[in-house]
Amino acid sequence: MRSSRLKLRRAESGHTDRWMISYADLMTLLLALFIVMYAASDHERARKIAAAFGGENTAGSGILPGSEAFKTDDRDAFARKLTENPVLMQKTKMRQTERGLIISLSEAGFFAAGEASVNADAESAISALAESLKETALPVRVEGHTDSTPISNSRYPSNWELSTARAASVLVRLAESGIAPERLSAAGYGGFQPVVDNATAANRAQNRRVDVVLLNR
Repeated sequence: MRSSRLKLRRAESGHTDRWMISYADLMTLLLALFIVMYAASDHERARKIAAAFGGENTAGSGILPGSEAFKTDDRDAFARKLTENPVLMQKTKMRQTERGLIISLSEAGFFAAGEASVNADAESAISALAESLKETALPVRVEGHTDSTPISNSRYPSNWELSTARAASVLVRLAESGIAPERLSAAGYGGFQPVVDNATAANRAQNRRVDVVLLNR
């Protein structure tokens, strides 16, 4: 009888201690998580940690698998290549932002006043830009802008319509030059996103533009 009780107690004790196995597994997983999070700030350390877990190929670049986002060095190299094109240097202005690389097409070089059709002598610049954009798979957003002076004519009753029509006109030219349509989008902002104030004629001329934005993602 006494032997039976001892066996029963041992069996119950073994059963109630099983939670410690799950607890130990949880602590191990949490420890591994914290190690990986700590190592993520150092790509070389992250690569070694990933290799230890059998995933070396997923960490070496510091970018998640499948990501097409440009690294900073890639963006800078692409921007430098654009600035080496004499046609683009003459016809456009470029700047890097948090959103991506912005290539600005001024009204003076691309459009007649109050019109949305691209000037014939500006077609070469858009073709050159399209050829450069083919080297990436990143999305391209075409954004039209005017100055703050209201417009009202038979075709465009407001700056909203004019800026949107100009953006669409450039977008169509890019698509016709071989940029995949699924990469392209267009927007018109009227005069509500100026790059400088509209106090002078020279400043208003800077604000009348179409921005071709190579988005980071």
